[in-house]
Amino acid sequence: MKLVTALEKLEFFAFHGIYAEEKTIGGKFTLDIWIEQDVPDEIEFKKINEVLDYEKIYAIVKNEMNQPKDLIEEVAKNILDKIGLQNADLVSIKIKITKHNPAGKFEKGDASVMLEKIFN
Repeated sequence: MKLVTALEKLEFFAFHGIYAEEKTIGGKFTLDIWIEQDVPDEIEFKKINEVLDYEKIYAIVKNEMNQPKDLIEEVAKNILDKIGLQNADLVSIKIKITKHNPAGKFEKGDASVMLEKIFN
């Protein structure tokens, strides 16, 4: 059986970006993450240790969002790697990070990246 744990529409104020104003003023980011794992058909879902603890996942995400990087792609990869190291039975992790009203040549709109890691 496949189980997908999702954390969606997480909002952060962070300082990611290549422009000086992004590093000093910061901006709004939204993050969605989907984590797929194989679980036995006989699982009963009665204990927290049978599933991913999404509070631990959120703590990883929050920690990485609080560490300024030039590129949100690096933030996404760091999150995928850290979650993958802590959970052995994962099938895949997909993350989407959206930077709202990014600096630069944008007049209006958002920029997003989506990264997926598939485990063997």
